[in-house]
Amino acid sequence: MLAMKMNEPIGNPIWGPFLIRMTLGLYFMLAGYAKLDNIPGFIKEVESFQILPPHLATLYGILLPYMEILGGTLLVIGIWTTLAAFVISLMLLSFVMAFGVFPKGGYLFNKDVLLLAASISLLYSGAGAMSIDRFRKTG
Repeated sequence: MLAMKMNEPIGNPIWGPFLIRMTLGLYFMLAGYAKLDNIPGFIKEVESFQILPPHLATLYGILLPYMEILGGTLLVIGIWTTLAAFVISLMLLSFVMAFGVFPKGGYLFNKDVLLLAASISLLYSGAGAMSIDRFRKTG
């Protein structure tokens, strides 16, 4: 009979970061691709927050989709995971600063806070299973 201890992981802990890395990476790849369809519209949306000066808002609006795609791709592949997680954490922090922890519109909680926690966890755990980073480290 299989006995499970409730105070221990049910499997190898290297799979936890893998699941976080895949989910976060795919999310950011899709988010970036979705913005590429209408970059001028996205720039206007960034400018409408009036957080950044117009020239920086334009630069942010142009670069963000590409940074999301690049960061997400690095996470999915599992290469330079710490760098990708750091850059994604900075992006998510900027989203939380723009929208707040408890955004308007009846939402209970800003999902970006949860995504930020996931990206920070990758900074501490590393890439986990099935990653180039892990392969380069362990052979």
